[in-house]
Amino acid sequence: MRPGAAFLPPLLTAGSPPTAGGWSAALAVTPLLLLCGGLLAVATTVLYPFEMDTVVPLAGGRWVATHYGPYNTVCGIGITLGNLATGALLDTTRGMGRPALPWLVLAALSRTGRLAARPQPVTSVPA
Repeated sequence: MRPGAAFLPPLLTAGSPPTAGGWSAALAVTPLLLLCGGLLAVATTVLYPFEMDTVVPLAGGRWVATHYGPYNTVCGIGITLGNLATGALLDTTRGMGRPALPWLVLAALSRTGRLAARPQPVTSVPA
């Protein structure tokens, strides 16, 4: 499963008119939020160990725990900028009358394969 699968459920409701406020709106989006959150949680659970394992080779085997701080800081900045750009894109495409376009783009980006891991040569560590 790819994390981009979490972008597909909003595609189903992107063009629908907004519901009235209050509890009816909350009940209308709850299944969608649970489905997106569930897909994202499963993908994160699968990918997180591999993501954390990449820090060790980058640290060169020294002060590994120290490298997690800058790594998480850079990730946080990237996530913030990505969320800001995605929100601007959502607003722009909704104004253009194409509310499903960002979800198609986000789902397609996860299929490009640019984030696929490249095989690393195995090196033996002296005992």
